[in-house]
Amino acid sequence: MSKKTGDQDSGRDASLRVSRQVRDSLKAAAAVMGRPLYDVTNEAITRYLAELDLADPLAAIRDGTRRRPGA
Repeated sequence: MSKKTGDQDSGRDASLRVSRQVRDSLKAAAAVMGRPLYDVTNEAITRYLAELDLADPLAAIRDGTRRRPGA
């Protein structure tokens, strides 16, 4: 097995460990709050995306400033 494959596998393993930890944390939070897991998960995702401060891709469409192809 090449080193590159080993690095990719270890990165994937680390990602899966983090994913499991996040999932377990969300399950525990939902259980403590007595709320459905999907509500807690959606709330966590919304908070995370709000913290990223991404540009609003639909702002141009709402403002009517969208360019037309060929214009």
